[in-house]
Amino acid sequence: MNPTQSSHVSNISRRRFLKNSAGMLAAGSLAGWPSISRSAHAAGSETIRIGFVGCGNRGTGACKEALSVKAPVKLVAVGDLFPKRIEISLKNLRKYPEINPRIDVPAERCFTGFDAYQKVLEAGVDMVLLTTPPHFRPIHYAAAIKAGKHVFMEKPLCVDAPGYRTLVAANEEAQQKKLSVVVGLQRRHQQNYLEGIQRIRDGEIGTIYLLRTYFNMPSGGRSGKLKPKGMSEMEYQIRHWGVFCWLCGDHLVEQATHEIDVANWIMDAHPVRANGMGGRQVRTGPGNGDVWDHHFIEFEYANGVRFYCQARQQPGTWSHVSDNIHGTKGEMTIGTGAWGLGKLGPRELRSRKLRAINPYQQEHQDLAMSIVGDGPYRMEADYGATSSMTAVMGRMATYSGNLVTWDEATAAAQRLAPVRYALDAEPPVLPLPDGSYQAAMPGISKVF
Repeated sequence: MNPTQSSHVSNISRRRFLKNSAGMLAAGSLAGWPSISRSAHAAGSETIRIGFVGCGNRGTGACKEALSVKAPVKLVAVGDLFPKRIEISLKNLRKYPEINPRIDVPAERCFTGFDAYQKVLEAGVDMVLLTTPPHFRPIHYAAAIKAGKHVFMEKPLCVDAPGYRTLVAANEEAQQKKLSVVVGLQRRHQQNYLEGIQRIRDGEIGTIYLLRTYFNMPSGGRSGKLKPKGMSEMEYQIRHWGVFCWLCGDHLVEQATHEIDVANWIMDAHPVRANGMGGRQVRTGPGNGDVWDHHFIEFEYANGVRFYCQARQQPGTWSHVSDNIHGTKGEMTIGTGAWGLGKLGPRELRSRKLRAINPYQQEHQDLAMSIVGDGPYRMEADYGATSSMTAVMGRMATYSGNLVTWDEATAAAQRLAPVRYALDAEPPVLPLPDGSYQAAMPGISKVF
């Protein structure tokens, strides 16, 4: 499948869908909604039954958006490693009167533990939201596809090559079963990106010869929190997954995948090699995990086009996010700001005035359209896997200090995972005597 095909929705189809569905909602009835034609669904029901796995802040936001679509949906099962997360998430979701009637999660359909995702999949759901730390994405996705479920999953989709290969195999199965899959690379559902890339396709800036993206943020977010007394090392790392490479892939993978995906989207391809540099200057000492605080990668595509990618998390530095394309007839900047919409943030996007351009909501609307058969079939895990692996290849290049090819990266045997999954198990990285963690050292660290 062409990576651009699954991200485009015709304006005619969208207008028809929104007009029809808005009319049904206004009439207070969803009885006329088309049947769920692309999956087995709850017997005798037109409602899309949703399972939710991973109840953190972003996951709860995604669940709210999934429950806000113009389609008959209901949240029926929830899973997380920690029971308190489920309690807080459901409490926050129930605060919204417009979606509260769509929540039907009794205590017996709240599941905890490392196997919670399996129990959610067995709870009679049609679709599942996968929003745990990225390390678990390939495992959960493969299980969901095997179980015949439609999927929304947050980016990135993998943190290592074995995870990527799991995704590729699951994608083949998903396509065979005609399961709808949408990935949280919301720029693929964002009007300014759809229009900008179409203008590039139409030749407005000529032949592309250079791409530049930035995902430079002022701080490291979750860093600096020490392990409480009595908490296991595994629990500590999972609770602070954003600073441990095996869980998040490093911020280059966890965040800059957005911009890397835009580059791949524009080029309709993945890079064939990468080299880069980076390190840790301010994110040091106990409480900061083992991820770096800055990366710079030069990717090269098969046709020789270079893509320069910056990713930084350092306080007091230039904060900038943008996607910039240079061609023989001119240049274009498609989006700026962390959401690709300039200075607009989540609060503004949730406002009534701007809700229509909220790409986070649109991706869930597009998934619902795909599931019920009233919109284009969406199978986004193909480009989601490729862009996630592109980011992993970039990290392999910066961590090792060597040039890494796509074939080498995707064939790598190194798996970032514990021997077993349990809160009393040993995680892949352990603290040094002073409580800090050993970060990758170029020229020394192995990435294959």
